[in-house]
Amino acid sequence: MISKNDFAPRTSLGQNFLVNLDIVRKTVERADISDQDVILEIGPGQGVLTRAILGSPCRHLHSIEIDRRLEPYLSDLTDERRFSLHWGDGVTFPYEELYPIPNKVVANIPYHVTTPLIWSIMESLATKGLSYMILMVQKEAADRLVASKNTKERYPLGITIETMGKAKTFMKVSPGSFRPIPRVSSALVEIEIHRRTELPQNHLWRKLMKASFAQRRKKLVNNLTALGWKKDLLESWLEKSDIPTASRAEDLSCDQWLSLLDIIERNTESPADL
Repeated sequence: MISKNDFAPRTSLGQNFLVNLDIVRKTVERADISDQDVILEIGPGQGVLTRAILGSPCRHLHSIEIDRRLEPYLSDLTDERRFSLHWGDGVTFPYEELYPIPNKVVANIPYHVTTPLIWSIMESLATKGLSYMILMVQKEAADRLVASKNTKERYPLGITIETMGKAKTFMKVSPGSFRPIPRVSSALVEIEIHRRTELPQNHLWRKLMKASFAQRRKKLVNNLTALGWKKDLLESWLEKSDIPTASRAEDLSCDQWLSLLDIIERNTESPADL
């Protein structure tokens, strides 16, 4: 294996490797991995977290890595029968083709693709048994993922996760826990999924979320006119959903979003036409 000091991390790939072994240990312990769990890891990097996961009783570990330069750090693990190393982009990877199918995600993910990566994982795996994720993300991203209604951090992915289960910040992590040291603070976020697993695949839900938050300072009803509905029709749908017509997107509860989705689905012939 080449020296870690010889590797030049690429900022374009978000390469800040977790080196704090105490954080690694706490991450794996928190995941509560059993011999029935199939784990997905995105961005194994130099394999620090990877080896800790393999030190658990997991049934299998799939690790997805985009940077082939890291192969020397991971090649010694390929003889482990419980380990599969896959080369590819985590955002576009076909997770549904993995076997055995993962039910947990344990990863220090690239910060610059946090939102599209989590969407991709949930879209591919939520309906196939994914029930838990513990992810190292930028603290700012963690705040958005766990944001409650009536807060400026509220955004589509966080709403979707709350509707499917719950998200919470497990612990904050200092920049010094990584090499190279990032300019931002980090946090471990836990995500539990146990209902409405089809939502990430729902075309109408995704369109509704995107349009609703397109211009955050505008009222929800005004944002949704961009999808082609007239304002008076939208106002009637909001009223039927017990949503004040002056509301902004961040004001709504998950139940209100689901109620609105249901009304729109019952009054829209083809979501694909939106």
